[in-house]
Amino acid sequence: MIIRYHNKQIAIEQKDHLRGLDIVRECFPDDIEHIFCMSCDTELQSLNNVIPSSVLHCCLYDIHDTLGAECLAVSTTALMLMTAESLFHDTRISVEHSFGKGFYCEPVQPETLPDNYLDLLESKMHSYIKADYEFEERVITHDELNQIELKRFNVLKNSPKDHLRIYDLCGFPHWFISPLVPSAGYIKQFKITPYENGFILGFPTRTSPDLIPPFISSPNLFKVIRESEERGNMLDIRHINDLNERALRGKQAEAIQLYEALHEKKIAKIADVINGKKNLRFVFIAGPSASGKTTFMKRLSLQLRINGLKPKHISLDDYFVDRRHTPLDENGDYDFEHFNAIDHDLLNQNLTKLMQGKGVHLPHFIFQDGEKEYEEKETFLHDDEILILEGIHGLNPNLASLIPEETKLRIYISALTQLNFNLYNRGSTSDTRLLRRMYRDSKFRGHSPEETLLRWPSVRRGEVKWIFPFQEHADVYFNSALEYEWSVFSGILLETLSSIPNTSSVKVEAERLCGLLELFVPFDTELIPPTSLLQEFLGGSSFDY
Repeated sequence: MIIRYHNKQIAIEQKDHLRGLDIVRECFPDDIEHIFCMSCDTELQSLNNVIPSSVLHCCLYDIHDTLGAECLAVSTTALMLMTAESLFHDTRISVEHSFGKGFYCEPVQPETLPDNYLDLLESKMHSYIKADYEFEERVITHDELNQIELKRFNVLKNSPKDHLRIYDLCGFPHWFISPLVPSAGYIKQFKITPYENGFILGFPTRTSPDLIPPFISSPNLFKVIRESEERGNMLDIRHINDLNERALRGKQAEAIQLYEALHEKKIAKIADVINGKKNLRFVFIAGPSASGKTTFMKRLSLQLRINGLKPKHISLDDYFVDRRHTPLDENGDYDFEHFNAIDHDLLNQNLTKLMQGKGVHLPHFIFQDGEKEYEEKETFLHDDEILILEGIHGLNPNLASLIPEETKLRIYISALTQLNFNLYNRGSTSDTRLLRRMYRDSKFRGHSPEETLLRWPSVRRGEVKWIFPFQEHADVYFNSALEYEWSVFSGILLETLSSIPNTSSVKVEAERLCGLLELFVPFDTELIPPTSLLQEFLGGSSFDY
């Protein structure tokens, strides 16, 4: 059996009753407190598990790996949940969503809690850590699952797996979307910060492995997320099982229509905001990859036309500096996502002239040549026209810095998924965008899902550096998530993801996504309207791209 940890590879003889912890102690004794979980061939598992004799490859993960960082985050959540259940029998804690590099959590029945419940919770969590409480898995069958009368397990009833892994924590059964660390002693630090009606649970992350990142409040973004949760409450779709039940009752079309109607209503409201600003000339749209910026821009343009405005569109990609002036990254490669990859002088000049009623020759960047060419015909911006500019730096206050603020409006768009697996297993917004991008790239851009998975970490690094820090600078927010879309991707992406070869370095990540997708009852893509934002990724849109 081959053991891999970072760039190290060790061959060992397979033995009976060999656990992951035994391998770590034998092969990497200096890292025993840092390695959190493992994969046996392609299945992600707890280090407490016995490794089957048929396993050929075992990979170990710490906080520097995405899978290891997720394991620590989920384990810290599990510790908080079991502590709350042991202390406060009459309530439950809901893990609502990621926020401020931690998880926003909220008690379901806060009136049953003492005023100092967070102090009690934190103290008891530390006592479990000191005692090194073991997080031990057990395997159950579907028949045994059906005997557990807890709503938190309902979503697992759709799993095709013969056996399911659950945890018994302080006498309370739980399941999690990630394996847990072997014991509470692996959780060296956590932080509970009171916020709104609940608290932020903080923990070390991949980008901050030694210290818990400081919590920075984003009240505007938080408001948008809460609006989305209220939307779920209104539609009675909070968790995956609610969506699955609609599908099983033949109510797929109704769920799709409700979410699409909410999107259209929100876009119309944004158009009204734009129409109500007297001096507004420029609308900047920004958001992370696969947020649906292009379709949003087209649907917003329709609403603006209904309001009597004539929108024009510019891509900030056309304002790239010539290739020879493009900044380089730490590896010496061209960094096209760098803020200074934009020709700021030209952008400021063009927007200033347009605002003054003068004509400009707009650029078009030729990627093959690495240079701009210019339109022969001049473009003007008339009084009844508005210019929409789309690009990743649209929220950066230093973009178009010479243009008066009252003439600009910034819109942030992202798929802020609020459909969770149950009360405490949250759905990942980045996973939603990854599914969108995988399907689109495989169908239209010649990139397989495997290639998209390989590129995704680089995409995420660019977002963290150039987009997310400026979220709070937006004037308007649009949540492009459609909670039914995982049900759609379950029917059209699962088989392709499963076919990624076992030898691929992203096979474990692909299997993780498959394990989540298979919990959804598939929706029929024929029910999705052609103007849906989701059609930008599926290929059935009535818009031209």
